[in-house]
Amino acid sequence: MKDFISELTNSFSQFLTDVTARSKENLSGCIISFSKEIPGFDFDSRINQLLKSGNSFYFSSPDQLSLIGLDKVFSIVESGQGRFAAIDKKIKDISSRFFNNWSENKFPLFVGAMKFTVEHSDDVWKDFKDSEWFVPEIVFLKDKKKNYFLYNHFTEQGLSKTRLTEKFKNKIENIFKNSSEKNSTPSPRIINSSGLLPKDKKKWKRIINQVLEHIYGNEIKKVVLARKVELILSEEINISSTINSLSKDYPNCYIFAFRNGKSTFFGATPELLTKISGGQIEVDAIAGSIERGESEAEDIQLEKKLSLNKKDLEEHRYVLDQLKISLKNIGEDLTFNETPSVKKLKNIQHLVTKMTAKINNGISIMSILKELHPTPAVCGFPKDTALNLIKKLESQRRGLYSGIIGWFNLYNEGEFAVAIRSAVTTANKLAAYAGGGIVEGSEPDAEFEETEIKLKPILSLFNEKN
Repeated sequence: MKDFISELTNSFSQFLTDVTARSKENLSGCIISFSKEIPGFDFDSRINQLLKSGNSFYFSSPDQLSLIGLDKVFSIVESGQGRFAAIDKKIKDISSRFFNNWSENKFPLFVGAMKFTVEHSDDVWKDFKDSEWFVPEIVFLKDKKKNYFLYNHFTEQGLSKTRLTEKFKNKIENIFKNSSEKNSTPSPRIINSSGLLPKDKKKWKRIINQVLEHIYGNEIKKVVLARKVELILSEEINISSTINSLSKDYPNCYIFAFRNGKSTFFGATPELLTKISGGQIEVDAIAGSIERGESEAEDIQLEKKLSLNKKDLEEHRYVLDQLKISLKNIGEDLTFNETPSVKKLKNIQHLVTKMTAKINNGISIMSILKELHPTPAVCGFPKDTALNLIKKLESQRRGLYSGIIGWFNLYNEGEFAVAIRSAVTTANKLAAYAGGGIVEGSEPDAEFEETEIKLKPILSLFNEKN
């Protein structure tokens, strides 16, 4: 281990020498990023140890990219209606002051999240801003079969090579000296809950009927309504055990955990908002759901029912049509299948249409996110009318639920998921969220049952109360 730390420190010191030689001016106000492949590093068994950091970020995608980011060296925090444009301006400003040794790789740099919409946070979301993207000091990255270590630094008052090398060495000694940990923490028990009683179902059905009145009055085509369930647990959750459980049960989902202050936002979402790489953009249109079958035959029958159901196909079409408009605004050569496929999760199956396009020159990451978010899959159609109804009818603040979570770098690359099938927890308190799309033909009882299914990824993590 000493030889490994010494080798890593020497490589970092040489990197700083190269950065100093390349820069013809003072390095004050720059981000520097050092990367090193670390063969043999046991990424998965160290998740618990690494996520004990005060501020941490975990994100994994179904195509085998996983990362853990620890501590913050540079943040972009913005609130209000102009948050996308304000973030864009700061990204452009820092892009000219970025030094790295990434070679042919283009690693994630910024990680973070944006709320569903701008809001005055309630107590549940008090530790999270409308939008926060930050550069972690330490990043462990697993990309398919390779593991990487990244160290990022923001040079506030210029670069002191000796001081920074010493800081780097102390940091990695502290991280790598700890042995791997296995996670065997039992799940907390549910002590108390709210949002699961018959009166809550009655309230939910009443709200859906109000929305249906607007739909049948031709004021709107679709509205996505969300409900909240609150739990009091026997103890604070172990986020590493939670990630392991979600990863095992939902391998084709995006798994995430964002710890900020005393709160952690986590979940397992099936919905890709967008993946941007090599001038190409990928988007998933997901809408329309049905439960899984008890047997293979029943499951296939339910799949056929979903694929032919007029209500679900119409709900899906609203999402697809809006995303087609959005993608044509930012790109060209749009491709997608005319008939949606079915994505199967452990507890539910969805209609999905995968879409790709070539991004127009000069279109930034934040411009893309602004164009796409929120999609009709989590908001409705038309968007502005749906947003107004959501604000009027939902009793809770959504916060990061149904917002954006993911990563990006300064090379116009990034990957972002829609933060559904999620919850936020502080100490032993937890709030979980689930929603459903209301369109013509929606039935309140069926819509309530759909949200019950969508809450299972979170609620199944905990044992029932004694």
